Amino acid sequence: MNLHIESPRKINLDELLARQDSERGFDLIPLDRDLLLKRIKDGGYSGEYLAAAFISNYRTNQPFNDSLGKLIKLDAEAFRLFHSILHIRFIPGWNDQELYDIEQEIKAIVAGGAK
Repeated sequence: MNLHIESPRKINLDELLARQDSERGFDLIPLDRDLLLKRIKDGGYSGEYLAAAFISNYRTNQPFNDSLGKLIKLDAEAFRLFHSILHIRFIPGWNDQELYDIEQEIKAIVAGGAK
């Protein structure tokens, strides 16, 4: 009996992420920082929803206290932003410092410090 055991195949990170994207069945949408901040500054329901979603996703111990069913109240642009918020850490090259900076800008806007 001759058993041939192959060594494990090595895969690089880009290949792994591409395979995950394919298996998940959706395309990752990079976050448009400027558009997100504009929509939050514009206020209203969409701005509040997007601000809460970003902070909850960035700060994993911060609950998102809104209904996902209320996504229907978002226009197409806000819905795309929400979708991109969901996978900010899955985009190749994401940077925690950049995400932190966005979070700080959002907090300032929500607190009334930047209009």
